[in-house]
Amino acid sequence: MTGLIYKDFLALKGHLSTYVVFFVIYGGLCIAGVFSPSVLAGMVVLISIITPMTTVTSDDISRWNRFAVASPACRRGVVAGKYLFTLLMVLLSAVLVAVLLVVLALAGGLGDGSLAEYLLATLACGGIALLMNAVVLPLLLKFGAEKARMISMALFLVVFGGFALLGLAAGSGVTLPVPPAWVIAAIPGLLAILSVGGFVLSYFIAQAVYAKKEF
Repeated sequence: MTGLIYKDFLALKGHLSTYVVFFVIYGGLCIAGVFSPSVLAGMVVLISIITPMTTVTSDDISRWNRFAVASPACRRGVVAGKYLFTLLMVLLSAVLVAVLLVVLALAGGLGDGSLAEYLLATLACGGIALLMNAVVLPLLLKFGAEKARMISMALFLVVFGGFALLGLAAGSGVTLPVPPAWVIAAIPGLLAILSVGGFVLSYFIAQAVYAKKEF
């Protein structure tokens, strides 16, 4: 299992430095006041969606899966490795964003927001990343990266387009219905349950799908 995860990180070898530079540049722009620090929280979702897709693309090009399913790792190991790798990428990107937010706080670049608020947003984006990957990963394993790419991007646009529309509506003075206080208080717990539960359910669905895939 460790070898499968290591293989996926090797597939990202040429991209990891780009991701780090990407985070550093956006961090600098946030310090300069060009972007809101909330942009960094959204990067958790973006990176967590792109990296599994990149590794699946690499697998498809090299036809690695034909070898993997005949190896001791077998089909179940391939799926488990992909899900563990995705979980690690969600955690690593969230930790990197949290570190950047702390640096921004020390540099006075958080503006009107507080560090706790942005860290909570980062945690929420980590949950959203798990939910989106719960949808995307079975599609990637079933159809490959090329066929699943458009669905993944559409899902990303729908989620963040919805948040953007809500932000525009609030900023334009449109009165939005306010949920009851108990609903607002329950949102973090519900997101955690949906994220973890959805990711676990997705894993079992992906196992069933990949077990029937022909190579």
